[in-house]
Amino acid sequence: MRVWLLMMGLLFNVMALHAGEALKIGLICSGSVTDGGWNQLAKEAMEKVQRELGAKVSILQKVSQDTCGDELRAYAADGYAVVIAHGYEFLTAAAEVAAKETTMKIAVSGADVAKPGIMTIDFDVSQASYQLGIIAGRLSKSGKLGFVGGSPIPSVKACYRGFLAGARSIKANISVVEAYTSWDEPVKSKQQTEAFFAQGIDIVYHDVDAASRGVFEAVKERNTKNPTSPVYVFGCVADQNANPICPNHILASAVIRLDATFRAVIESVRANTFTPGVVRENLPRGTCVAVLNPLLRGTILTDTIIREVEAAGVALANGTIMIPNE
Repeated sequence: MRVWLLMMGLLFNVMALHAGEALKIGLICSGSVTDGGWNQLAKEAMEKVQRELGAKVSILQKVSQDTCGDELRAYAADGYAVVIAHGYEFLTAAAEVAAKETTMKIAVSGADVAKPGIMTIDFDVSQASYQLGIIAGRLSKSGKLGFVGGSPIPSVKACYRGFLAGARSIKANISVVEAYTSWDEPVKSKQQTEAFFAQGIDIVYHDVDAASRGVFEAVKERNTKNPTSPVYVFGCVADQNANPICPNHILASAVIRLDATFRAVIESVRANTFTPGVVRENLPRGTCVAVLNPLLRGTILTDTIIREVEAAGVALANGTIMIPNE
């Protein structure tokens, strides 16, 4: 029965593409699509692509690493043309399904390892993080910065390295203390951020997805208690500049423009140019960028700082500035 379903799914897929019917696209997320970060950004990006391309979209959330393979096989049986498995943890399952599924295309976003038959999309936010580091280097009064990540996976460590390099391009002796808590436990991230402030750290950069609420709460509470010596924060992955908790104390966000990436993947399927391998998304491609908080432009973010950040962006894009790998 499973073989029959797969064969019918393949036939439907081919017929739909030739008939010009709406492409069937799947998105698999590991967490909640209301997490304010990685998974919510994917959902919103896919919905934007759906509106623009008129595709039929199915979105699954809170899918475990163990069940991803079953979900991919079900999508194939149902005639889906392409599925994006949104997370490094889905890499093995995607490769296993792709080895037996020759028509449905599979992309894994947030992975940097090549696997036969699938596209892996590596989001390098280190360059945008470098630009945030410049801002932190200019604005920190203590010379002490903090970085809190959900887990020390390669993409998160790249954010830390970029941030550190950018800050030290301004002040060679500035410190960046790193800590790793969780992706979805705001209490842990709040406690870590409070501990940073107790150490004299006055600017924090986070990459913790849903747990970012805890970081923002710590910033708000610290500034309420001591408004004459404010602390600041940077967002990551999504544009979090307008977050309702501390919008006046978030300097900028390192943003992944997932909609552009997803659109490119889907259009490659439509054009029959989808190619397995690693795709690098970064600042030069316009998909991993620093977005300054418009509320702070011209005040905290002076024209001089803005020009410096923009100049660094040009230098990073053309390779004049290189971020150390270690």
